[in-house]
Amino acid sequence: MGRIGFDKGIEEMINSFVQIQKRSKNSKLLLVGPYEKDIDPLPESIEKEIEENDSIISAGWQQDVRPFFAISNIFVFPSYREGFPNVLLQAGAMGIYSIVSNINGSNEIIEDELNGTIIPVKNTEALIKAMEDCLKNSSNFLNSNEKYRDLISKKYNQYFVWSQQLKEYEKLK
Repeated sequence: MGRIGFDKGIEEMINSFVQIQKRSKNSKLLLVGPYEKDIDPLPESIEKEIEENDSIISAGWQQDVRPFFAISNIFVFPSYREGFPNVLLQAGAMGIYSIVSNINGSNEIIEDELNGTIIPVKNTEALIKAMEDCLKNSSNFLNSNEKYRDLISKKYNQYFVWSQQLKEYEKLK
């Protein structure tokens, strides 16, 4: 979910998925978001894999991402850099376990082995291992949806966030 560009770790995601697919034929990868071909292009080989691999579904930009989260088992977000990724809040609010890279924002929202797995940045092998762990132990992740949702709703309650923002604005007076 989000921009489909090189700095989002799409190359590692695609390469990892291709390896996973060899071991688990029923796996699917769902990409939701616009491509950034002018600003942050993907390598040609990765674009070709996305286009030709029948198990990779590219849905493009979507106004409402909830249906796509609803059909997902795991959310993979191996980005190289972020501010505060709202997409992880959305995944958590939908009760989805996440695999993320160890970057600011992601490692603040995801608590390793609680509501997700944190892997090193640009590490295809670690991503493959995390994806395999999710496949092998899927019952551990799929039965905890309410736990993930509760964690996000308590930690990032919008009224709490708004009150903290207001405090910061008031300091500027």
